[in-house]
Amino acid sequence: MKGLVILLLLTSSLWAQDTASVKVIARSLPNKVILRWAVDQPLAWKNANELGFWIERATISRNGEAVVPIERKQLVTQPLRPKPLEEWEALALQDQNVAILAQALYGDTFEVSPPGNQMGAVYAINDELEQRFTIALVAAEQNYEASKLAGWAIEDPSVIAGEKYVYSVSVAFPQQSNIPTNNGTVYASPDMHEALPKPIGLAGVFTDKKVTLRWNFNLLQHVYSNYQIERSRDNISFEPLNGVPIFNAQQPKEASEISMFYMDSIPNNTNFYYRVIGKTAFGETGPSSEIVEGKAEETLGFVPRIYQKELPTDNKVILRWEFKEEDNSLIDKFQLRKANNNKGPFLTVVDNIPNTAREITYEGLDRVNYFTIVAMGKNKLESESYSTLVQPVDSLPPTNPIGLIGTMDTTGVVKLSWSKNLEEDLGGYRIYRSNNPQAEFSEVTQTTFKHENYTDTLSIANLNKKIYYKILAEDQRFNRSKFSEVLIMDKPDIIPPSTPILNNYVVTSDGIRIYWVPSSSPDISSHIVYRKTGGEHDIQWEKLFESKSLQDSTFYDVTLQDPNVFYYTVVAIDSVGLESTPAKPVSVTWNGKAVTDEDVKFSGTVNRELRFINLTWKVKNFHVLEYRLYRGTDNHPLKLYKTLEGTSKGFNDVDLEVNTNYNYGLQLVLNGGRTSLISKINLKY
Repeated sequence: MKGLVILLLLTSSLWAQDTASVKVIARSLPNKVILRWAVDQPLAWKNANELGFWIERATISRNGEAVVPIERKQLVTQPLRPKPLEEWEALALQDQNVAILAQALYGDTFEVSPPGNQMGAVYAINDELEQRFTIALVAAEQNYEASKLAGWAIEDPSVIAGEKYVYSVSVAFPQQSNIPTNNGTVYASPDMHEALPKPIGLAGVFTDKKVTLRWNFNLLQHVYSNYQIERSRDNISFEPLNGVPIFNAQQPKEASEISMFYMDSIPNNTNFYYRVIGKTAFGETGPSSEIVEGKAEETLGFVPRIYQKELPTDNKVILRWEFKEEDNSLIDKFQLRKANNNKGPFLTVVDNIPNTAREITYEGLDRVNYFTIVAMGKNKLESESYSTLVQPVDSLPPTNPIGLIGTMDTTGVVKLSWSKNLEEDLGGYRIYRSNNPQAEFSEVTQTTFKHENYTDTLSIANLNKKIYYKILAEDQRFNRSKFSEVLIMDKPDIIPPSTPILNNYVVTSDGIRIYWVPSSSPDISSHIVYRKTGGEHDIQWEKLFESKSLQDSTFYDVTLQDPNVFYYTVVAIDSVGLESTPAKPVSVTWNGKAVTDEDVKFSGTVNRELRFINLTWKVKNFHVLEYRLYRGTDNHPLKLYKTLEGTSKGFNDVDLEVNTNYNYGLQLVLNGGRTSLISKINLKY
């Protein structure tokens, strides 16, 4: 409801521009549902109070199943309007919020002077109707019974477990009315009951004769509209402190943690216990918060102030401070405390300094020294000065940084880290970078860098293969150490090698030899030769050979079988596996291997009994299209005698004459029309 009231306060200034609406909230209890509502614009609010409100309940679900058709019920038999003024009197005598609400509804005039407290931000509104509207909502927020008297709240005890409802609140306009006000609806069910939470974050700061309490308001502002603070001396009997509820009338600009504060005056040296109890817009009181305990204690009225420091030697300091002479009787002594940094911890290095002293000499300075003077009160209270920094003359630089390491990814992001220097007066580090270890390094930080890790970004699309880093440490006096050892980092290789060039080829009867100019990139690890057969566009390139020697620049392909057109290309591979673009392919026509005498075995036998000569042959590793058989005698030269299919393995010659020497010749016809030499034999029949 708190959020509802604040929403209405913020939107009321725009009431003349937007359609008014009824805003409704509900509280689900095990045996009833409580409703509250309000109209969000002053003029519409005034009209609604005169006309009254209809409240309708729609049952939409029963035991997990939808109710069809929806069951609707009017919770009032006539529009709900504000009660007559005489019915307000008894409650108004008990709570001023009820009287304020009655005056806003029934008073002839309504002039409000802003009081000098937290309500001022709410009351400071110019227009009388605005005043009535705003203050009526705030007053109703603080008293649920007053909301019922105003006709802005109702309880529904006829609810049933397992049923879910949608409540609708509408202004009871006449049928012919053309004044628009949007209905308000809310979802509720006795099954949705939740116990009220404890207020959270209660804390107390106890000082001299007072305590300041604070607790979180923002997290539970949708639950509680105001709070009651209670105090106890024995942690048993608590009594309320604030006469009127404490609430926040301002809407936070951001959804951040908002705390409420309350200050209570209490005597010193006495324990007190505090707790906070929240109250909802429906008049319910929640459980109390966790209890805060403490006691106020007297503080010294004056704090020492170190105003001078003198360094007679590098190891000695004289400190002088101010402190009221009249407060000497309140303290037992002074203490000198020292730390290595401004945040402490500060340790006592000189104790029992007389309460009349205003100067102390200390020997044994470190490189960095922070001092405070503490007045030790007779009541055990302390009053500590602000710290002051003392540094002897320092010309000693820090030690060299060590442990410099780094990584670089493929986008050029470099991440450096190193071991932290242990000097107490360390100021930070400076980082240097170079592309050449022999050249001057340039600083990349420009100012003192105070961490032990650094991210740098480089362009890796250049010819430099390495990058070099070194760092130095710097103290608070700007003394610089020597450089660390140089860190050498390899840049990620994203540049493929240059393309090799196919520059020659030689065709032989045994195969094809190709020649190339190797890639000129320095990090080449191999060259790969690829081949594909011509005539088919979808044929994939076949890997033939990978040369691991950078001196290789030729390859002899003797794996060819049949004549064809062959394409060759070469790709270079670098040390990280990047490939060059393929060399421009060369096409080479190969007519096949030459047939030698060793490739053809041609023989014959004479069968005089059956009167024929049997000729046989065997050819290895050649695809023969046909055989040409030649025959001749001593008196006649060889001439074509028979043409046989390429699958034949022999021939029987029966056309013979007795006592004749026959000369036979065999010639192979291969793919592409190539022919072999004629193999010859001589047989006598």
